[in-house]
Amino acid sequence: MEQVKQSLQETVSKERESYKSVFLKKRSVCNRQSVYISGEIQKRIVQIVGVITNKQVSIGNFIDNVLEEHLGAHNDVLSALYREEMQKGIFNQPKEKDI
Repeated sequence: MEQVKQSLQETVSKERESYKSVFLKKRSVCNRQSVYISGEIQKRIVQIVGVITNKQVSIGNFIDNVLEEHLGAHNDVLSALYREEMQKGIFNQPKEKDI
């Protein structure tokens, strides 16, 4: 039983370290862009990231890391959806009055 408990603790510890290495890392953001998010989400991110990293990682870094991971994890689906839309071509776009 003790061995199972220790194994679970090691798994949780590895998950924490993995999370930190992916999402809570500083990055160099050369070409900054403004993006709007809800105030509720922004407050949660500020609180979580601020406490966990002792304000060493910005919310912009965190959001950039999350989005990079999301885009990588869902690359196949996003690529397929993108190709589908591109195959429609410019002549199959809805007319302005249809929008």
